[in-house]
Amino acid sequence: MALRKAVILLIDDSESDRTIYRRYLRDWADVEVKLIEAATGKAALEECRKSPPDCIILDYRLPDMDGLELLEKLKRVTEAPVIFITGQPAPMMLTRAQSLGIAGYLWKEVLGSARLRETILSALKVCALAVVGLRA
Repeated sequence: MALRKAVILLIDDSESDRTIYRRYLRDWADVEVKLIEAATGKAALEECRKSPPDCIILDYRLPDMDGLELLEKLKRVTEAPVIFITGQPAPMMLTRAQSLGIAGYLWKEVLGSARLRETILSALKVCALAVVGLRA
């Protein structure tokens, strides 16, 4: 069955970056995307508790906590796959994020609409397969 709807939580303190990602996600013709935005880790956790997302896009640098700290907290409140996104990739940070179970990693400098879409759909597919496996 094809994906028709997705609730995506976008966590990034940069309004200009959120505007770009919002435009990328709005361009999906075959999937209805409901986008929830948060500019801080605290706001993101509140949004997850109010309306569980299907997928999370998480920026590393946030004003109230770093992405790794928030990733640990998110894993306690949601099963949604998390895609880590950063403007300054660092191997140690990426290794730590992978150990915490990120579903994908994107570098802002080379990010485009197609790459974001591919990464989100892949994360959602893997998550759906994991749920099916747990039920079997």
